[in-house]
Amino acid sequence: MKNYILILILLISCARNQSKRTSINIAKIDSTEIDGKIPTSSKNQSIQKYVDTLSIPLQYVVTIPLEVNKKKMDIRLRLSKSENLAGRKNYTIAEIQEDTNSFLPKSAYECIEGTVELQHWQVINKNSYYNTYDYYKSKDFKENDFVNKKKMIFRNEDYNFISVTDVDNDGYEDLLILDLSSSMRDNEMYQFYKWSEKENKFIFMSDFFDKAAFYGWDKTGKHLITGVSDTKERTLYKNKIVGGKLKTIDQCTEYAVSDQLCW
Repeated sequence: MKNYILILILLISCARNQSKRTSINIAKIDSTEIDGKIPTSSKNQSIQKYVDTLSIPLQYVVTIPLEVNKKKMDIRLRLSKSENLAGRKNYTIAEIQEDTNSFLPKSAYECIEGTVELQHWQVINKNSYYNTYDYYKSKDFKENDFVNKKKMIFRNEDYNFISVTDVDNDGYEDLLILDLSSSMRDNEMYQFYKWSEKENKFIFMSDFFDKAAFYGWDKTGKHLITGVSDTKERTLYKNKIVGGKLKTIDQCTEYAVSDQLCW
């Protein structure tokens, strides 16, 4: 009888020790930050999140479909994971994936890549690499929100950084690409790419805006507004296209201390 009681006590003790070891292992998983994701209090949810992160690749490609002058082309962004050691968070880096597209010159790809990289935290990062991946996965890794096919009207900031429109009124659609690397506060610089029917591709017009910021068209949609702005005043120019170049037809200055606006 004594031997029976002793064996029973040993079995209960072993079962308790095994239970403690299991709970400790689960607690370690539950309290660990896995690849930038902080698990919730639920043990099952934390384990599931760990499994989910394993299926997310370290890099993937997002396609920006363009249709210009009835021609279709794709701009392919390769997104990859990097680490921000200061904030201990992962974030997304974008670069243009090389392809055989002959419609756009190299400078256009460099401008798009630089602009996306500089504003990735605003547009595509969505707070983490994983959320960015989920965002694009839900769209089948295609993104149309970068591209705008209507004229940018001055003071209406509802446009994207790639605009497809006939800038010089020659009957062919052109490209305007926001150049954040050359922009300053309140001075958004754009690159102008004119479609060449003869060469069947875009040509970079490097001096089109003459180092001035581009603010869009006026309310009539006929005149382009350019200018230079600082903290005290903004000098604006109303332009029309003459011989494929900008010609100023009116000039106005807005002051920070006044609520009077031009046009």
